[in-house]
Amino acid sequence: MNITLKLFSNLMEYLPKEADSNTVNMVVSVSTSPYDLIDRLGIPRGEAQVMMKNGEFCPIEQRSYPLNDGDTVSVWPSIQGG
Repeated sequence: MNITLKLFSNLMEYLPKEADSNTVNMVVSVSTSPYDLIDRLGIPRGEAQVMMKNGEFCPIEQRSYPLNDGDTVSVWPSIQGG
């Protein structure tokens, strides 16, 4: 199945070289979850603070649920301000 993964801010350093800007299209197995995507790229789960699936917030308890073909997952690190 085909999934689009978008990474933002300092998480972009984990993108593979075939990525286009901040986006990479991935072919994954049917049981793949958002956590599986970031694990595959070596992103520590603690660094992936905000996740969205198809433009909707993905709470921590749903990040282990399987994705569907054509889903888009967007990931941001924690945002710090001062």
